[in-house]
Amino acid sequence: MNSLKSNRRHRTWKEKEQDSGQTIDTGRRIILAGGVSAAAAVLTLNSATVLGASSGRVEAKISSLGIELPPMPSPVANYVPYKVSGNLAYISGQIPMEAGVLLSPGKVPSQVSVERARQAATQCCLNILAALKEACNGDLDRVAACLRLEGFVACDDDFTNQPAIINAASDLIVEIFGELGKHTRIAVGVNTLPLNACVEISAVFSIT
Repeated sequence: MNSLKSNRRHRTWKEKEQDSGQTIDTGRRIILAGGVSAAAAVLTLNSATVLGASSGRVEAKISSLGIELPPMPSPVANYVPYKVSGNLAYISGQIPMEAGVLLSPGKVPSQVSVERARQAATQCCLNILAALKEACNGDLDRVAACLRLEGFVACDDDFTNQPAIINAASDLIVEIFGELGKHTRIAVGVNTLPLNACVEISAVFSIT
């Protein structure tokens, strides 16, 4: 009789664990078979389950700013929009395309004002975020940090205020991600950019 009660308690415990989504027995078998590395894998899986409870935090912040992310832009040549290697997501250079239309083509400031170029840089940033979302399988909460932005401004030879233009993208990244959004950066002037774009920006993020 005691054995039957013990077995019943064991079954009840397993049923409760299964109901809560925990796979303790499976985790034990993995740990015994694979040692510390397998144990780390189980902990990572469990952590992902816990973090999932806060899923949508970054998207909520974006929405609160009145922003709707565009679809990820298609590459215009032989490259991919992003590449994930380990915990790094590399986002290809984005130009200010909006719904298939290039915003503010030309050189700054003779053909494009600084303010319009800043708006173009913001659009570049939105396209970066759209590609980043794809790199994170739709979950921007996986972003651990923005590591670097690289900004290029097509401008006249005597123009030296490139940082003011790329700041529009940097400010938006920090606004969305807070301290995690603070990044290293370059902001340089160039003679011309693809499709006569006034701005192009690429990025590197750390993701989980």
